[in-house]
Amino acid sequence: MGGHAFSSHVPPIETPRMTQEVYDNALKQNQAVLRKFYSKVESAIEGPGKTTYGDVDILVALPLEGAFSSKDQVGDVLKKALNAKALLQDKGNPTINFVVPWPGDNIAGAKGGENLAESTDTSSASWYVQVDVHICKSEHEFDWELFHSAHGDLWNIIGTTIRRFGLTINNHAFFIRIPEIELADRKKSMVFLTDNPAEILDFLGLDQEKWWKRFSTQQEMFEYAATCRMFWVRGVAENEADGDATGVIAERGQEGGAEGKKKLKHNDRQRLVKRPIFRAWVDEFIPMCHEEGKYSDTKITREQIRDEVFERFGVKDEYETRRHDWNLARHLVEVMNDGIKANIPLDGGDNQMRSAATKVLKGVIMEGELYEGAIPEAAIKDEDGFYNIRLVKLFVVENWRNAMKIGMARQQAKAREAMKAKAEKKARAERDSSFASKKDQSTNGVGQDLMPRQRLWPRVLRPRVLMAMRRKTGDHDHPQ
Repeated sequence: MGGHAFSSHVPPIETPRMTQEVYDNALKQNQAVLRKFYSKVESAIEGPGKTTYGDVDILVALPLEGAFSSKDQVGDVLKKALNAKALLQDKGNPTINFVVPWPGDNIAGAKGGENLAESTDTSSASWYVQVDVHICKSEHEFDWELFHSAHGDLWNIIGTTIRRFGLTINNHAFFIRIPEIELADRKKSMVFLTDNPAEILDFLGLDQEKWWKRFSTQQEMFEYAATCRMFWVRGVAENEADGDATGVIAERGQEGGAEGKKKLKHNDRQRLVKRPIFRAWVDEFIPMCHEEGKYSDTKITREQIRDEVFERFGVKDEYETRRHDWNLARHLVEVMNDGIKANIPLDGGDNQMRSAATKVLKGVIMEGELYEGAIPEAAIKDEDGFYNIRLVKLFVVENWRNAMKIGMARQQAKAREAMKAKAEKKARAERDSSFASKKDQSTNGVGQDLMPRQRLWPRVLRPRVLMAMRRKTGDHDHPQ
């Protein structure tokens, strides 16, 4: 975050830039504390030439047994241990930003991570240090972050060199890009090669031992970046002014001049403004190479690099399959739009008629339907699944009228079938309704005849009948 994560904190928290001495003290103290919680605690190698620092970046991985309980919030535990005044963490972000006390003159106990500095310097009593703790999910991720974050802007510099050869390094791994795909979708164009730092440095021709040591000067780092076997500087054009040799990145190498500057990608233009070391590479080192005639030869092409990648990393099958599938998908869109639709005249009929013709022609050419009892030549694909677009266009031009008639006839037949099915459904519904009505009437008639008797018999008729029966029985049993 460059020390600005807490710039909007309420109340304000001052995190001024640190001198080298303050930075070193803060780094040692906070790393020592974090080692009580994680078995892997390191910081990436800093870039050369830095005299002040905005924050302290620390990578951690592999929590120690018992360091956190299942109920613990990691951020809260570390906040307490670091004696931090505040913390910030966005949901899903593996980095937690802390503000810890500014190291004082007396840093006794810092080596063991105890008595984390409470400043004894009254001038810095209200100053704090921003400490960004990046929690890695695994040891492998930890090692990769150390590699990829090393030397500050060095990967930005190397990235501009290898980009024109179809190679990319990001915060995950090393990739080769498929040219046909990257024009439309850069992410889908990338084929994974490796995430092994040693393999990457070896392939790029960079010295591994030097990589893992801090460069003493900016110039030393630039000279190291220039040892990449793909680095070369394009000569200054004859019509360029002597003082206009600003180094920029071009398709044909590191190019000089104002014209080349226009070819910078958006991210590179932003780096020119925000990253002093990258700006020095572009504005100072490349022009110097022009003047001295250094690195003016390129001995390798993008195609040669691709072939080396196939041999070294074994990705030829994946590369070719993905390129084929992408090209085929684009080709099928072309067949449909440019081969079929575009060759049915707009004045050949209304939208419904043109749609009917399109459907028939698509079925014949792209879906294997017979046309007049045979498969036309235009529908035959080559061994890779591609059509002859010229034959497709010719077939459509010659047959769209007939296809329109066939399509309209199919639509009419389908409409008749739909109407017939609708009429049959309606007739069934009417029959079912009539039957139900008659059944209800029959049921209601029976109910009207029986239900009064069922209701009245026990309440009215039964008592009267019983009384009559008793009287009759009494007359019979007791004659006068």
